[in-house]
Amino acid sequence: MRESYFSNGWNFSKKGLGGVGAGSGASGSALIVALWVLLLLSLLIGGFAFEMHIEAGITSHQRKKLHAQYLSRGGVEYARMLLVRSAKASEDDVASSEENESLVDNALRLSRGVTVSGMSIPLGRGRILLDVVPEEGRRNVNKLTDEEWEELLDQAGVPEDDWGELIDCFTDWVDEGDEHQLNGAESDDAFYEDAGYECKNAPLDTVDELLLIKGFTREVVYGERATEENPAPMTGIARHLTTWGDGRINVNTASREVLMTLPGMDEWVVDEIIDGRVGDDGEAGTRDDGWESVDAVLAEAGLSPELRDKITVKDKQYVRVVSRGEVGNVRAGIWCIMEMTGDTPKPVFWREEFME
Repeated sequence: MRESYFSNGWNFSKKGLGGVGAGSGASGSALIVALWVLLLLSLLIGGFAFEMHIEAGITSHQRKKLHAQYLSRGGVEYARMLLVRSAKASEDDVASSEENESLVDNALRLSRGVTVSGMSIPLGRGRILLDVVPEEGRRNVNKLTDEEWEELLDQAGVPEDDWGELIDCFTDWVDEGDEHQLNGAESDDAFYEDAGYECKNAPLDTVDELLLIKGFTREVVYGERATEENPAPMTGIARHLTTWGDGRINVNTASREVLMTLPGMDEWVVDEIIDGRVGDDGEAGTRDDGWESVDAVLAEAGLSPELRDKITVKDKQYVRVVSRGEVGNVRAGIWCIMEMTGDTPKPVFWREEFME
Protein backbone atom coordinates (compact mmCIF):
# COMPACT_ATOMS: atom_id res chain seq x y z
CA MET A 1 0.00 0.00 0.00
CA ARG A 2 2.65 2.56 0.99
CA GLU A 3 4.73 1.71 -2.03
CA SER A 4 1.84 2.01 -4.48
CA TYR A 5 0.67 5.29 -2.89
CA PHE A 6 4.01 7.05 -3.37
CA SER A 7 4.41 5.69 -6.85
CA ASN A 8 1.17 7.28 -8.02
CA GLY A 9 2.91 10.01 -10.04
CA TRP A 10 4.09 12.02 -7.02
CA ASN A 11 7.81 11.55 -6.49
CA PHE A 12 8.95 13.54 -3.45
CA SER A 13 12.35 11.95 -3.19
CA LYS A 14 15.45 14.14 -2.48
CA LYS A 15 16.64 13.48 -5.97
CA GLY A 16 13.43 14.87 -7.50
CA LEU A 17 13.37 17.99 -5.34
CA GLY A 18 17.00 18.72 -6.01
CA GLY A 19 16.51 18.53 -9.78
CA VAL A 20 13.69 21.12 -9.85
CA GLY A 21 15.59 23.65 -7.62
CA ALA A 22 18.79 23.60 -9.69
CA GLY A 23 16.96 24.41 -12.93
CA SER A 24 15.14 27.41 -11.46
CA GLY A 25 18.36 28.88 -10.01
CA ALA A 26 20.19 28.69 -13.35
CA SER A 27 17.34 30.44 -15.17
CA GLY A 28 17.23 33.26 -12.58
CA SER A 29 20.96 33.86 -12.78
CA ALA A 30 20.82 34.03 -16.55
CA LEU A 31 18.00 36.58 -16.35
CA ILE A 32 19.98 38.79 -13.94
CA VAL A 33 23.07 38.64 -16.15
CA ALA A 34 20.97 39.53 -19.19
CA LEU A 35 19.48 42.54 -17.37
CA TRP A 36 22.95 43.75 -16.34
CA VAL A 37 24.17 43.39 -19.91
CA LEU A 38 21.19 45.40 -21.16
CA LEU A 39 21.83 48.07 -18.52
CA LEU A 40 25.51 48.35 -19.42
CA LEU A 41 24.68 48.52 -23.13
CA SER A 42 22.10 51.24 -22.43
CA LEU A 43 24.67 53.23 -20.47
CA LEU A 44 27.26 52.83 -23.20
CA ILE A 45 24.83 53.84 -25.94
CA GLY A 46 23.54 56.77 -23.85
CA GLY A 47 27.07 57.96 -23.11
CA PHE A 48 28.03 57.63 -26.75
CA ALA A 49 24.94 59.57 -27.84
CA PHE A 50 25.61 62.30 -25.24
CA GLU A 51 29.24 62.58 -26.34
CA MET A 52 28.16 62.83 -29.98
CA HIS A 53 25.66 65.55 -29.02
CA ILE A 54 28.35 67.55 -27.20
CA GLU A 55 30.84 67.16 -30.03
CA ALA A 56 28.22 68.22 -32.55
CA GLY A 57 27.45 71.30 -30.45
CA ILE A 58 31.14 72.20 -30.15
CA THR A 59 31.67 71.70 -33.88
CA SER A 60 28.64 73.84 -34.67
CA HIS A 61 29.81 76.58 -32.30
CA GLN A 62 33.33 76.58 -33.75
CA ARG A 63 31.90 76.71 -37.27
CA LYS A 64 29.69 79.66 -36.33
CA LYS A 65 32.61 81.35 -34.59
CA LEU A 66 34.80 81.05 -37.69
CA HIS A 67 31.95 82.26 -39.86
CA ALA A 68 31.39 85.26 -37.58
CA GLN A 69 35.11 86.10 -37.60
CA TYR A 70 35.20 86.16 -41.39
CA LEU A 71 32.02 88.22 -41.48
CA SER A 72 33.63 90.82 -39.21
CA ARG A 73 36.68 90.96 -41.48
CA GLY A 74 34.38 91.29 -44.45
CA GLY A 75 32.78 94.25 -42.70
CA VAL A 76 36.16 95.98 -42.46
CA GLU A 77 36.67 95.50 -46.20
CA TYR A 78 33.20 96.91 -46.84
CA ALA A 79 34.13 99.94 -44.73
CA ARG A 80 37.34 100.40 -46.71
CA MET A 81 35.31 100.37 -49.91
CA LEU A 82 33.00 103.00 -48.44
CA LEU A 83 35.96 105.19 -47.48
CA VAL A 84 37.48 104.93 -50.95
CA ARG A 85 34.11 105.79 -52.44
CA SER A 86 33.67 108.71 -50.03
CA ALA A 87 36.91 110.32 -51.22
CA LYS A 88 35.27 110.87 -54.61
CA ALA A 89 31.65 111.29 -53.55
CA SER A 90 29.58 114.24 -54.74
CA GLU A 91 25.99 115.43 -54.47
CA ASP A 92 25.34 114.29 -58.05
CA ASP A 93 26.21 110.64 -57.38
CA VAL A 94 23.48 108.12 -58.11
CA ALA A 95 23.43 104.40 -57.52
CA SER A 96 24.47 102.21 -60.43
CA SER A 97 22.75 98.95 -61.33
CA GLU A 98 25.22 97.07 -59.10
CA GLU A 99 24.84 99.35 -56.08
CA ASN A 100 22.08 100.25 -53.68
CA GLU A 101 21.10 103.77 -52.78
CA SER A 102 22.14 103.45 -49.12
CA LEU A 103 25.74 102.69 -50.14
CA VAL A 104 25.95 105.89 -52.18
CA ASP A 105 24.28 107.93 -49.44
CA ASN A 106 26.62 106.53 -46.77
CA ALA A 107 29.68 107.32 -48.89
CA LEU A 108 28.42 110.87 -49.33
CA ARG A 109 27.79 111.27 -45.61
CA LEU A 110 31.32 110.06 -44.83
CA SER A 111 32.69 112.60 -47.30
CA ARG A 112 30.96 115.29 -45.22
CA GLY A 113 32.58 114.02 -42.00
CA VAL A 114 29.38 112.48 -40.65
CA THR A 115 29.19 109.21 -38.72
CA VAL A 116 27.69 106.22 -40.52
CA SER A 117 26.45 103.75 -37.92
CA GLY A 118 23.96 100.95 -37.49
CA MET A 119 24.55 99.39 -40.93
CA SER A 120 23.22 95.83 -41.10
CA ILE A 121 24.43 93.77 -44.06
CA PRO A 122 22.95 90.24 -44.47
CA LEU A 123 25.47 87.74 -45.80
CA GLY A 124 24.91 84.01 -46.00
CA ARG A 125 23.55 82.61 -42.74
CA GLY A 126 24.70 85.64 -40.76
CA ARG A 127 24.99 89.40 -40.96
CA ILE A 128 27.50 92.22 -40.53
CA LEU A 129 26.83 95.12 -38.14
CA LEU A 130 29.03 98.07 -39.08
CA ASP A 131 29.89 101.53 -37.78
CA VAL A 132 32.28 103.94 -39.51
CA VAL A 133 33.10 106.94 -37.34
CA PRO A 134 35.58 109.80 -37.93
CA GLU A 135 38.02 109.52 -35.02
CA GLU A 136 38.16 113.32 -34.72
CA GLY A 137 34.82 113.03 -32.92
CA ARG A 138 36.87 112.18 -29.81
CA ARG A 139 39.38 114.25 -27.88
CA ASN A 140 43.05 113.46 -28.40
CA VAL A 141 44.17 112.69 -24.84
CA ASN A 142 47.74 113.79 -25.60
CA LYS A 143 46.65 117.28 -26.64
CA LEU A 144 44.24 118.28 -23.87
CA THR A 145 44.88 121.47 -21.92
CA ASP A 146 44.30 121.58 -18.16
CA GLU A 147 41.04 123.45 -18.74
CA GLU A 148 39.86 120.83 -21.22
CA TRP A 149 40.83 118.06 -18.80
CA GLU A 150 38.64 119.67 -16.16
CA GLU A 151 35.69 119.82 -18.57
CA LEU A 152 36.23 116.19 -19.53
CA LEU A 153 36.40 114.98 -15.94
CA ASP A 154 33.35 117.04 -15.09
CA GLN A 155 31.38 115.44 -17.96
CA ALA A 156 32.39 111.97 -16.71
CA GLY A 157 31.20 112.69 -13.17
CA VAL A 158 34.66 112.48 -11.56
CA PRO A 159 34.65 114.26 -8.17
CA GLU A 160 36.16 117.72 -8.44
CA ASP A 161 38.49 117.05 -5.51
CA ASP A 162 40.32 114.49 -7.69
CA TRP A 163 40.84 116.68 -10.75
CA GLY A 164 44.11 118.29 -9.67
CA GLU A 165 45.84 115.02 -8.86
CA LEU A 166 44.64 113.30 -12.04
CA ILE A 167 45.75 116.13 -14.31
CA ASP A 168 49.15 116.51 -12.65
CA CYS A 169 49.80 112.74 -12.59
CA PHE A 170 48.96 112.56 -16.30
CA THR A 171 51.32 115.45 -17.03
CA ASP A 172 54.14 113.78 -15.10
CA TRP A 173 53.54 110.55 -17.01
CA VAL A 174 53.84 112.12 -20.49
CA ASP A 175 56.30 114.98 -20.01
CA GLU A 176 60.06 114.57 -20.24
CA GLY A 177 62.23 114.75 -17.13
CA ASP A 178 61.54 113.91 -13.52
CA GLU A 179 60.31 117.26 -12.24
CA HIS A 180 57.13 116.80 -10.19
CA GLN A 181 53.90 118.68 -10.75
CA LEU A 182 52.29 120.03 -7.57
CA ASN A 183 49.93 117.05 -7.19
CA GLY A 184 51.70 114.72 -9.59
CA ALA A 185 53.85 111.60 -9.33
CA GLU A 186 57.10 110.74 -11.07
CA SER A 187 58.90 107.39 -11.15
CA ASP A 188 60.15 107.78 -7.56
CA ASP A 189 56.58 107.85 -6.24
CA ALA A 190 55.61 104.90 -4.05
CA PHE A 191 52.78 104.04 -6.48
CA TYR A 192 55.18 103.31 -9.34
CA GLU A 193 57.77 101.66 -7.10
CA ASP A 194 55.12 99.23 -5.85
CA ALA A 195 53.82 98.69 -9.40
CA GLY A 196 57.31 97.89 -10.66
CA TYR A 197 57.50 100.30 -13.60
CA GLU A 198 58.50 103.91 -14.30
CA CYS A 199 56.74 106.87 -15.86
CA LYS A 200 56.72 106.69 -19.65
CA ASN A 201 57.76 110.32 -20.21
CA ALA A 202 56.17 110.17 -23.65
CA PRO A 203 52.66 110.51 -25.14
CA LEU A 204 50.14 107.70 -24.75
CA ASP A 205 49.90 105.16 -27.57
CA THR A 206 46.47 103.88 -26.52
CA VAL A 207 43.71 105.13 -24.24
CA ASP A 208 44.00 101.92 -22.18
CA GLU A 209 47.43 103.17 -21.08
CA LEU A 210 45.69 105.55 -18.70
CA LEU A 211 45.24 102.62 -16.31
CA LEU A 212 49.01 102.65 -15.71
CA ILE A 213 48.94 106.20 -14.35
CA LYS A 214 48.50 106.94 -10.66
CA GLY A 215 44.93 107.88 -9.79
CA PHE A 216 43.38 106.60 -13.03
CA THR A 217 41.31 103.72 -11.70
CA ARG A 218 39.07 101.54 -13.87
CA GLU A 219 36.11 103.54 -12.55
CA VAL A 220 37.64 106.81 -13.75
CA VAL A 221 38.65 105.40 -17.12
CA TYR A 222 35.71 103.10 -17.94
CA GLY A 223 33.00 104.15 -15.51
CA GLU A 224 31.01 102.27 -12.89
CA ARG A 225 27.52 100.87 -12.50
CA ALA A 226 24.74 102.78 -10.84
CA THR A 227 23.55 101.40 -7.49
CA GLU A 228 21.07 102.47 -4.85
CA GLU A 229 23.97 103.79 -2.79
CA ASN A 230 25.53 105.54 -5.82
CA PRO A 231 22.76 106.67 -8.20
CA ALA A 232 25.10 109.06 -10.10
CA PRO A 233 28.19 106.97 -10.93
CA MET A 234 31.21 108.01 -12.96
CA THR A 235 30.55 107.33 -16.64
CA GLY A 236 34.19 106.94 -17.67
CA ILE A 237 36.43 109.12 -19.82
CA ALA A 238 37.73 106.47 -22.26
CA ARG A 239 34.70 106.66 -24.57
CA HIS A 240 35.45 110.33 -25.24
CA LEU A 241 39.16 109.91 -25.94
CA THR A 242 41.56 108.85 -28.66
CA THR A 243 45.29 109.03 -29.33
CA TRP A 244 44.86 109.82 -33.03
CA GLY A 245 44.42 113.11 -34.84
CA ASP A 246 45.64 116.67 -34.47
CA GLY A 247 43.39 117.52 -31.53
CA ARG A 248 40.63 119.33 -33.41
CA ILE A 249 37.06 118.15 -32.86
CA ASN A 250 34.83 117.12 -35.75
CA VAL A 251 31.57 118.84 -34.80
CA ASN A 252 29.66 116.70 -37.32
CA THR A 253 30.22 113.54 -35.32
CA ALA A 254 31.28 114.48 -31.77
CA SER A 255 28.98 113.56 -28.89
CA ARG A 256 27.37 116.13 -26.65
CA GLU A 257 29.85 115.33 -23.87
CA VAL A 258 32.84 115.84 -26.18
CA LEU A 259 31.47 119.14 -27.48
CA MET A 260 31.02 120.32 -23.92
CA THR A 261 34.77 119.90 -23.32
CA LEU A 262 35.50 122.84 -25.64
CA PRO A 263 36.50 125.92 -23.61
CA GLY A 264 33.63 128.28 -22.83
CA MET A 265 31.02 126.00 -24.43
CA ASP A 266 27.41 126.49 -23.30
CA GLU A 267 24.69 123.88 -23.48
CA TRP A 268 22.50 125.97 -25.77
CA VAL A 269 25.40 126.31 -28.24
CA VAL A 270 25.88 122.52 -28.21
CA ASP A 271 22.16 122.14 -28.93
CA GLU A 272 22.53 124.47 -31.92
CA ILE A 273 25.46 122.43 -33.26
CA ILE A 274 23.64 119.11 -32.90
CA ASP A 275 20.40 120.46 -34.40
CA GLY A 276 22.26 122.09 -37.28
CA ARG A 277 24.17 119.01 -38.37
CA VAL A 278 21.06 117.09 -39.44
CA GLY A 279 20.67 119.43 -42.42
CA ASP A 280 17.80 121.48 -43.75
CA ASP A 281 15.35 118.58 -43.72
CA GLY A 282 15.86 118.12 -39.97
CA GLU A 283 16.20 114.35 -40.40
CA ALA A 284 19.32 112.40 -39.48
CA GLY A 285 20.68 109.81 -41.89
CA THR A 286 20.00 111.72 -45.11
CA ARG A 287 22.25 113.25 -47.76
CA ASP A 288 22.24 116.77 -46.40
CA ASP A 289 23.58 115.79 -42.96
CA GLY A 290 26.57 117.70 -41.62
CA TRP A 291 27.82 121.25 -41.38
CA GLU A 292 29.37 122.46 -44.62
CA SER A 293 32.16 124.58 -43.12
CA VAL A 294 33.69 125.84 -39.90
CA ASP A 295 32.57 129.35 -40.80
CA ALA A 296 28.96 128.13 -40.99
CA VAL A 297 29.24 126.62 -37.52
CA LEU A 298 30.74 129.81 -36.09
CA ALA A 299 28.06 131.99 -37.65
CA GLU A 300 24.92 129.93 -37.23
CA ALA A 301 25.62 128.14 -33.95
CA GLY A 302 27.06 131.22 -32.26
CA LEU A 303 30.47 129.72 -31.52
CA SER A 304 33.27 131.97 -30.34
CA PRO A 305 35.79 132.78 -33.11
CA GLU A 306 38.48 131.66 -30.67
CA LEU A 307 37.34 128.09 -31.30
CA ARG A 308 38.08 128.23 -35.03
CA ASP A 309 41.34 126.31 -34.65
CA LYS A 310 39.80 123.72 -32.32
CA ILE A 311 37.04 122.38 -34.57
CA THR A 312 36.66 120.82 -38.00
CA VAL A 313 33.74 119.56 -40.07
CA LYS A 314 34.91 117.29 -42.89
CA ASP A 315 38.40 116.17 -41.92
CA LYS A 316 38.62 112.41 -41.42
CA GLN A 317 42.29 111.62 -41.51
CA TYR A 318 41.60 108.86 -38.99
CA VAL A 319 38.44 106.75 -39.02
CA ARG A 320 37.28 104.18 -36.48
CA VAL A 321 35.72 101.07 -38.01
CA VAL A 322 33.70 98.80 -35.73
CA SER A 323 32.64 95.59 -37.48
CA ARG A 324 30.70 92.75 -35.84
CA GLY A 325 29.94 89.43 -37.49
CA GLU A 326 26.87 87.64 -36.17
CA VAL A 327 25.79 84.05 -36.83
CA GLY A 328 22.90 82.97 -34.65
CA ASN A 329 23.92 83.74 -31.07
CA VAL A 330 27.66 83.76 -31.87
CA ARG A 331 29.40 87.07 -32.54
CA ALA A 332 32.93 88.17 -33.35
CA GLY A 333 34.08 91.75 -33.57
CA ILE A 334 36.89 93.90 -34.92
CA TRP A 335 37.56 97.54 -34.21
CA CYS A 336 40.36 99.27 -35.98
CA ILE A 337 41.66 102.71 -36.89
CA MET A 338 42.08 103.55 -40.56
CA GLU A 339 44.38 106.32 -41.69
CA MET A 340 43.35 108.03 -44.90
CA THR A 341 46.45 108.44 -47.05
CA GLY A 342 45.12 110.25 -50.06
CA ASP A 343 42.21 108.13 -51.27
CA THR A 344 43.53 104.95 -49.66
CA PRO A 345 42.53 103.84 -46.13
CA LYS A 346 45.34 102.04 -44.31
CA PRO A 347 44.86 100.23 -40.94
CA VAL A 348 47.13 101.60 -38.21
CA PHE A 349 45.49 99.90 -35.22
CA TRP A 350 43.66 96.56 -35.05
CA ARG A 351 41.89 94.64 -32.31
CA GLU A 352 39.80 91.49 -32.64
CA GLU A 353 37.35 90.32 -30.00
CA PHE A 354 35.12 87.28 -29.64
CA MET A 355 31.77 87.90 -27.98
CA GLU A 356 29.70 85.09 -26.50
